[in-house]
Amino acid sequence: MSAEFMPLVPTAMLGTDREAASPLIWPGEVGQLTAQLLQAQVSDDGAATRVLRVAAVLASCSIAGAHGAEWTDPLPDAARDETLAAADDGSLPALLAWALQHSSAHLHFEVCLLLARAGRRLPEALLPQALELGRRSTHLRLALASVIGERGVWLATQREDWSFAAGVSVEADIETRWSDGSFEQRIALLHEERASAPDAMRARLVASMDDMSAKERAAFAALLVERISMNDEPLLERLRADRSRDVRQAALDLLLRLPDAAHVQRAITRMAPLLQQERALLRKRWVIDAPAAPGADWKDANLDTPRPKNDSLGERAWWLYQLVRQVPLTWWTRHVGMTAVELLEWAGKTDWSEALWRGWRDVLFAAPDAEWCDAFLDHWPAPLPARDRDTVLGLLPAASRERHWLTRLRDDRESVAAVVSQAIAVCAAGESLSLAMSTAFADGLSERVSRGQIDDYTLRPALTALAATLHPDLLDRIADWPRSGSETPAFLDVMHDVTQIIAVRRALRTLTTPRRS
Repeated sequence: MSAEFMPLVPTAMLGTDREAASPLIWPGEVGQLTAQLLQAQVSDDGAATRVLRVAAVLASCSIAGAHGAEWTDPLPDAARDETLAAADDGSLPALLAWALQHSSAHLHFEVCLLLARAGRRLPEALLPQALELGRRSTHLRLALASVIGERGVWLATQREDWSFAAGVSVEADIETRWSDGSFEQRIALLHEERASAPDAMRARLVASMDDMSAKERAAFAALLVERISMNDEPLLERLRADRSRDVRQAALDLLLRLPDAAHVQRAITRMAPLLQQERALLRKRWVIDAPAAPGADWKDANLDTPRPKNDSLGERAWWLYQLVRQVPLTWWTRHVGMTAVELLEWAGKTDWSEALWRGWRDVLFAAPDAEWCDAFLDHWPAPLPARDRDTVLGLLPAASRERHWLTRLRDDRESVAAVVSQAIAVCAAGESLSLAMSTAFADGLSERVSRGQIDDYTLRPALTALAATLHPDLLDRIADWPRSGSETPAFLDVMHDVTQIIAVRRALRTLTTPRRS
């Protein structure tokens, strides 16, 4: 406790009835004011109220007279000149401030993407708020890097927990961005090179791999998924032997997209003998058996032979699962002559169904295949977690995944709340629903409005997220929903947020082409 408050302590501890505060303790004008307050006789004042007023005066005076620690270090260099204009048109700064403070991650991404597309940056006043969002969300950092401007890069160097956004000027040359840039800036550079000069990007990774952390190796390797080719096989083989488990798994997942890669061909060679055709009456059928023991080369092949103690699979089933998850899905359909749906049904009739289903699911996650996605979604194996359905939906192109939702809406109009939640869950960052899907949702919700069912606790949580993902042409449909006057306060709060989100999205779309400051 500050020394100036000490004279009040006896009175505060014992009470004003037993210990009166002395009016002649503090010197100067402050003492005169406190004496007047303690001696004032106001009809509704008690002694305790007068003491509290004195404490308020002392608190204000102590704050006004406070001195911070003296700064002895040299001042940091000034921020570089801005090259992008701030998004400070009209009410846009206030709307952006609300979006960063109150809205969802999906709208945060859209803010960044549309600002970057327009060649604009966040207003300076919003930079601390934006950097705090980036500190809490690693997924948002790359999108933020393109809209914080030079002042944001400078500000990020002033606090260690914002250092993820520190780096070089956004106008720096390629080699400077690579050698001195932040992690996010280097990711952006590799992404650009992968699209325009994949050989140069791969050579850059090979030359720098030994100096990277495991986190960087895993993140940079994941970028190889774009335009992947057999030219990437030597690098992936090197990464498959990396000391980091995450890096090894990233390389194995990518190799599944290269059916002709040597590692994949060896995996097929291990798998094929376990599949046999046998004659049953006049027909032949495929049968499968699990390995009796691990092979001598399994460790070098990145196969995990020790079964986790709490896993639902038995030991041999676990070994089979390990083999299955290294073989491309296309090999199965070609080798046994069955469709994906037929293979899922066939697996259910074997003794090794869970091992097969789990292995195929893992391969599907690593190397998405539309036929297998549809097969899993239409014939979901019971042992697999239901939450994986949303992941599989997210692997499909937008048009294909929306087909599943439209079918469900057509078959069950009451399922609109559940379908809305699913659709939002798998939307990519900054992605909007198609016009057809948005129309179906708007129609379904309008129908519920007409029946007085829109104020529904099952739908309410999804409304703000829907406002952030709906096709821009459909925003007016939900902004103009009629009000009955009997809505609950919770629903009115939600609709206020919906209105704000719509205002933000509309304002972002009014931004003009890039202008230079």
